[in-house]
Amino acid sequence: GTTTLSPVAILTAGGLAGMACWAVSIPPDVIKSRYQTAPDGMYNGLYDVYKTLMKEEGPKALFTGMRPAMIRAFPANAAGFMGMELARSMFAFLD
Repeated sequence: GTTTLSPVAILTAGGLAGMACWAVSIPPDVIKSRYQTAPDGMYNGLYDVYKTLMKEEGPKALFTGMRPAMIRAFPANAAGFMGMELARSMFAFLD
């Protein structure tokens, strides 16, 4: 059978899923951004960016921008999940 989730459950699931996604995505995103914004020839690839970052700024630098990403992730992904669930219920007649 099918289970109907409450709107609060859907919003919570979406918000937490978004936060989990960003928690694992921020470190590689920081490395990518540093590589993209560096002057040409500064790095010899992503691993070089990582090594330089660890040597000069330490592991904490991998989580630059985590707070704003988390603040945005919960409401944005909660709304996305809710929108998807509403759309799915509206088109349920097609099943």
